[in-house]
Amino acid sequence: MSVIGAFIVVAVVSAGHSVADEGPISGAVKAIDASGKTLTLQTTAKGKTRDVTIILKPESKIVKFTRPTEPGKTGFVAQPLALSDVKPGWIVSVTTRHEGGNEVAEIVTVVLEKPQ
Repeated sequence: MSVIGAFIVVAVVSAGHSVADEGPISGAVKAIDASGKTLTLQTTAKGKTRDVTIILKPESKIVKFTRPTEPGKTGFVAQPLALSDVKPGWIVSVTTRHEGGNEVAEIVTVVLEKPQ
């Protein structure tokens, strides 16, 4: 296969997929809109703070990792959460994909639960 042919195949295959962010978006939860299915994070990068609104779709997952309660099990297990379980001030890391000009959550991972 020629280089041009390989390039065309890669371009066609890639065109159908959303591109994920270069890295997860991490920050403190500033606001939760359960009816609008959005999560607003306050993030800091290069000394600048900004708010990022992330859309949650039905296929988006929210998890936190806990120690297993079963005897003999070690490590951590993913515990699913609802958007209503997430509280302002919690620190989360969100893997997103771009849809239009929006950030859409693939998975929201709770890093730290801060008491209210």
